[in-house]
Amino acid sequence: KTIMKVHKESIGRLISILYRSGQNHIGRQLEPYGVGAGQFAFLAELFQKDGVSQDELASFFRCDRATATRALQRLESQGYVIRKKSEEDGRVNLVYLTDKAHLFQPTLYSVLSGWTEKLAEGFSDDEKRLLITLLTRLVKNTVKTQGPE
Repeated sequence: KTIMKVHKESIGRLISILYRSGQNHIGRQLEPYGVGAGQFAFLAELFQKDGVSQDELASFFRCDRATATRALQRLESQGYVIRKKSEEDGRVNLVYLTDKAHLFQPTLYSVLSGWTEKLAEGFSDDEKRLLITLLTRLVKNTVKTQGPE
């Protein structure tokens, strides 16, 4: 194969394009609510597990503490989360959703599911299941390349 053909078929390149497209689309949809592309995933994760530490969130998203802190500061300034010192360990900040966040949850889920529907347009149910299986395998392969947490 030529270098150009290999480049066009690159899994990493295609995933990168999908990621950027998703960030742009979702960011535009959530802009009126004061939630940026760098914050919505933190909210979505907190809807699954409220009251976790900033460090746990950074670890979950495989980002550095500074990135997690910036995202959470933005969400806090917009009134979606509050951060409280842990009663057990005063060095740890725990992050909790506010009433505003809970009211926003259906909107966020609607935007995220809308993006998923757009991505899977024209796919059969079998193709969707296969894609999820293959993407899950890709994620497992990346975990093997990560250093110790």
